[in-house]
Amino acid sequence: MKKYILLNLTGLFVFFLFTCMFISCGKSGKSNPESEESSKPPTTSVGPKATKFTPQMVMDAIEYMAEKLPEEDREDFLDDSPLKDLYRITDKLNRDVAEGEIKVSEISGKALGEALYQKMFGSGGMAKIRNKANRLKCAQNLGQIAKAMISFAWDYGAYPWHLLPEEKKQIFGKGNPEHLGTIFALEVIQLGLGSPSTLRSPCDPDRKAIAEFKGYSARENKPIPHAAISYGLCPGSDDKLPNTIVSLTRNVSGADLKGATFLGNVMKGLEASQGNFALSDGSVIQTNNAQLKEASLRHAEARGGNAPGPTSTKIWLPK
Repeated sequence: MKKYILLNLTGLFVFFLFTCMFISCGKSGKSNPESEESSKPPTTSVGPKATKFTPQMVMDAIEYMAEKLPEEDREDFLDDSPLKDLYRITDKLNRDVAEGEIKVSEISGKALGEALYQKMFGSGGMAKIRNKANRLKCAQNLGQIAKAMISFAWDYGAYPWHLLPEEKKQIFGKGNPEHLGTIFALEVIQLGLGSPSTLRSPCDPDRKAIAEFKGYSARENKPIPHAAISYGLCPGSDDKLPNTIVSLTRNVSGADLKGATFLGNVMKGLEASQGNFALSDGSVIQTNNAQLKEASLRHAEARGGNAPGPTSTKIWLPK
């Protein structure tokens, strides 16, 4: 009986569908093209779908999430989000505008962009940015020189100038162990430097780096030419005395740390009282005359390293 009722219901359903289709077709046969066109839903011009998220989309998404959070949780969420730096920069910009540090013609992205451009790149701003970048690279070079010397000391027990006479003869061969270009021509030092360009500071455009280390050898008495070097070495520095100055920019006033100052018009990218030096602990300081004086005193007062007696304050400079 149940099977019979089910079959009847199924047949009734099929008949209902057929009737609806017949009525629909009849209506469509009597309709005119104008009514057909008017019955169509209006179409809108849609651009190509995005295939990637843009930074603006991500920002909108994070702000959307924040809006859905309870007010007491919203600030903490935004502080922990990738937008935190953007909000801080925005607050700083608003303060600078209010205090007159940045002058804008109106509150708009274009006006702010123009004001920031003029502040950063206008009136010599680009040159200042370039000089800062060059000085940073100069400091990085000094750090690499310090690392090369420290690595040498790990291998041989001391910096090149503190080796025993027989050790110097074995390592330097025909080369002069007290010649700046010869020390930099040691194979172990070259490996530590990585590239000849490390010896030339971007603050020193008058110096020209050699293309490669090949052909320069301490053992063969073929030193790296001083014209390719922007940095001096301090033979009083000691790998066992971390506060001693191992290397510094060549714009110092003389061949001794005592009373030394940084000069202008020696390295074009460094003004008077501007220079860099590296310590035997591997640190590098972008410094001035006052800090150089303090560091030189600490250097001279250091005791207990590889050499007996007072620490030498001599500087070997590229001539």
